[in-house]
Amino acid sequence: MSSDRQMKRGKSQSLYKYLPDSWIDFSVRGKDRKQYIARVDHWNSEKLDDINSKRLIRIVNYAVQNYNNQTTGGSSIPAISGYGAELTPDNCDVLTPKVSEVERGIIAQISPLTFYCKKCKRVYQFSNEEIYNRNRYCKNNTCHIELTQFRQIYFCKCGYATDKHPGCPTHKYNNLYWDGEYNFTCRECRSKIPMQVKCQTQGCGAMLGPKVALDPSQFFTYSLNLIDLIDERLERFIAETDYGRYITIAYFLGQINRLQLDEVIDKGITTDPEKYDKEYEKNFQMFMSVFHDENIATNAAKAMTDKNCGNAYTQIIEDIKSKLFATSNNIDRFAEMVLEHSMVMELKDHATLETAIEVAQSLNTNADPESFRGIAKKFGFSHVRACDKIPFISCSYGYTRVKSEYEDGVQLHAFREEKNGRKNIYATHMDTEGVLFELDRRKILEWLLCNEFIDGIMAPNLDSQEEVKLWFINNIKPEEIHPFTTIDEAVSPETYYVYRLIHSISHLLIRAVANIGGLGKDSLSEYIFPGIPAILIYVQNSQGFKLGSLFNTFEAYFDKWIFRANKSAQKCVFDPICLERHKACTGCLFLNEVSCQHFNKDLDRALIIGHVDKQTKKRTLGFWEEQ
Repeated sequence: MSSDRQMKRGKSQSLYKYLPDSWIDFSVRGKDRKQYIARVDHWNSEKLDDINSKRLIRIVNYAVQNYNNQTTGGSSIPAISGYGAELTPDNCDVLTPKVSEVERGIIAQISPLTFYCKKCKRVYQFSNEEIYNRNRYCKNNTCHIELTQFRQIYFCKCGYATDKHPGCPTHKYNNLYWDGEYNFTCRECRSKIPMQVKCQTQGCGAMLGPKVALDPSQFFTYSLNLIDLIDERLERFIAETDYGRYITIAYFLGQINRLQLDEVIDKGITTDPEKYDKEYEKNFQMFMSVFHDENIATNAAKAMTDKNCGNAYTQIIEDIKSKLFATSNNIDRFAEMVLEHSMVMELKDHATLETAIEVAQSLNTNADPESFRGIAKKFGFSHVRACDKIPFISCSYGYTRVKSEYEDGVQLHAFREEKNGRKNIYATHMDTEGVLFELDRRKILEWLLCNEFIDGIMAPNLDSQEEVKLWFINNIKPEEIHPFTTIDEAVSPETYYVYRLIHSISHLLIRAVANIGGLGKDSLSEYIFPGIPAILIYVQNSQGFKLGSLFNTFEAYFDKWIFRANKSAQKCVFDPICLERHKACTGCLFLNEVSCQHFNKDLDRALIIGHVDKQTKKRTLGFWEEQ
């Protein structure tokens, strides 16, 4: 594009709408303002520094492999394309568009370059923008009006797309006319050419008709958000040691404190038998010389050696191993979740429910601050706090066409390489504010038991915090939660119901706070910790309102926020169809897909407010029922 077509877009917006190989609309500014359709050709990018790129690449690779694993073998089209065998820091870069007055960050070209005359319907195909700019008027003497761009393209669910319209097999575009519908006519040979092209992807070959270039289905962005609090030191601890997961879970269960956790993270655990034996023998001889009693010397030597060699944690690790039956992958992901959640809780810039009560009292608003604690408990929140300066990474790592979720023949494409041999993840980094809602585990279990969603025989002792926490570790399976498909109830009913519950609450909270605080709900997003369980509602950009509004709404109007969420859950404009058939829709729970990390899947308003199925007569008790 020439300099008058520079597109100044926010980086966050670029991650979803202006990625390479997507079609966009833009205006050419100048003497005559014109509107065109364009295809993003590439980005002028630079590496995104000061983030834990190793972790981001690991998590994106996991998401890509998850998509690939959905394949059923029913299609000749591979599920993924362009990613290679595995994404690693050795073959993948985390990039962000350059911000420069001299060099444009996003480069796009007019597309399609097929134009027609509105008067005589003659069709013109140009090979580049320069030729088009020199021939912008119809050549027919009776017309000589400016040409109009075709706004249709062709794209397939395998990912293939083209902007080139078909011409006459013999005479090309020399004397081609459009019938105003879905055919061209060559006036040289009188042949009729349907507006159809054949997909060029090997193994596909589908016949494609024209579709509007700005149809959302031409480009579905695959993206994810990540809290960037786990640095490379913690990354090594949880991903590269054989004990990191168990020590982290020991911390979650209250078996060790934060100082002990940090000590193990910093110093590690020595498990070298030879070193242990030498240390033990030295200590044993020392205690024998003092006490002259073998039993006393043995016990004292073991205690000191365990402490000095790190083996004080051996018994803790073995105890935890004996209590876990989750898969290794689920344990790893849960341990990472615990670290993320605890580090958000420990951010210095925060406000608790207690400080919110004080602020609301000082502001003398129409809120009822004395009710804040009771409301939180009543609606199943064990802890609520607002946090500032949460470091987030938002990234896009690929795209599909026609379908936003996996099915046979739908291919997830990596972005084209900017450097040979280097895959691309496009990302931005921001520090933002959010409100963390931790749900009452015991109340969730009571709700599950009441509805017979889980077997009472397998339920933990609800009076034991450790047993309740272990139930969530063992039964909530993060590996069953995919952004592009719904959770299979038959595989894990515990994950199915718990996730649907907290995900539905998350959407209600986002929609409610947008109404109260004047925040655009499309500027808010969710980050779910399913095994904790907890929800972080955070600001994903600052467009349209002053940063700090979410924090202020929590402090001043916590009661109104929760009551609004509850009220909006009770009724949908599309009831009874919504509640009876779909359980969630645009009228009650759906969000813009940029705001939802699960593409509006696994949402169920009946779990919140209660419902009686008309066919089975089975009654579901709502988590917020009679609140």
